[in-house]
Amino acid sequence: MGAWKYLEGLCRLGPRGSATEGERQAAQWIAARLEELGYEVEIQPFMAPRHTLYAGPAAVMAGVLAARWLAAWSEPFAAGVMILLLVPLVGEMLGSRVNFDLILPKRPSQNVVARLPGTGTGKPVVITAHYDTQRGSWLFAPGFRPWLRPFFVSVYAALALVPLGTLSAWAFPAARWIPIVAGAATVWVAASLVFLLLSWLTGRYVEGANDNGSGVAVALALAERWLSEPVHGVAPVFLFTGCEETGLRGMRRFLATPGLPRDTVFLNLDNVGGGRLHYLLGEGMLLYRRYDKELVAAARAVAQEFGDEIRPLPNLLLPTDALAAAVGGYPAITLLAAGAGGAIPNYHWHTDVMANVDRHVVELTENYAWRLLTAIARRPEGLAALAHGQGGRRRTGGN
Repeated sequence: MGAWKYLEGLCRLGPRGSATEGERQAAQWIAARLEELGYEVEIQPFMAPRHTLYAGPAAVMAGVLAARWLAAWSEPFAAGVMILLLVPLVGEMLGSRVNFDLILPKRPSQNVVARLPGTGTGKPVVITAHYDTQRGSWLFAPGFRPWLRPFFVSVYAALALVPLGTLSAWAFPAARWIPIVAGAATVWVAASLVFLLLSWLTGRYVEGANDNGSGVAVALALAERWLSEPVHGVAPVFLFTGCEETGLRGMRRFLATPGLPRDTVFLNLDNVGGGRLHYLLGEGMLLYRRYDKELVAAARAVAQEFGDEIRPLPNLLLPTDALAAAVGGYPAITLLAAGAGGAIPNYHWHTDVMANVDRHVVELTENYAWRLLTAIARRPEGLAALAHGQGGRRRTGGN
């Protein structure tokens, strides 16, 4: 299969941190491969923050702690300042336009968009993968990973309790337990801020062979395969997004493309290099959004052709590019490989290198994605048939 050669080439470039020179060089490399295949390539520039996972929450936490001192002067005013500071954080988690862009410096990034001349008719389908990489830090150390979700949940809960406790202490001065709860929340925010800053300052970008070199490699392999086995009835767009690791900003930039058809289908490939291959059922941190029913039905029916190798997965802690498309009202789905409990192998860690990628899973993803594309080409009639079990149960291998 062709995916492996693309993965080897991309990994030779080294880390591809969001909005860095490494990311820009990777974009040029991807564009060159697509042009060699005969695609028309567009580099879609945009500006984005570089460290939304670290600097954004840290700035909000520091601001809330600083505003806590204002309570000695006016508790309602201090609580109001804290709530105002939380707005970019909540907006970031909800995918709102009011987000960390308000408080963080922005740097250049880019998407790579490829279209094949002469395929403008048919159902628009975007095959997408992000190519930037995240920082490996204590936050994603293997020993801390099981505590990652509880850590984020507890920090966000504490950030909410600090202003609420400050305001409640003013409204109910006789309730002695309120200052205790607010004080404990303040201490936890301060301790978490120190941990987050140390993680950020001591971390470094990872190679990203699995996350998401594997998805990029499969998307490039599909682009190459399209030349000899075009899926009739589909107008393909191959999209490689920058700054996915900093709040899906590359995908959001693409969704702002003028004239993007409302029936465009998004097939997202992310972390498909280890564990068991899954198709996600939906995503969301604060608000859960289910994927398009017909698209999920197609993914389920096509997965049956591969026996027990491909399974559904309800959700992830951190979102993928498909969430931005789904929130925008587009049918979207993500293919992702994970181990027990949805744990992604070598996730944002320094072991995410070529040697730890499972070639079978990469090639299985290429085969499965191709079959899913043929099902999408028959939408809605074909997807409806698949949803009712009429799609066949042919068994195919993963290589």
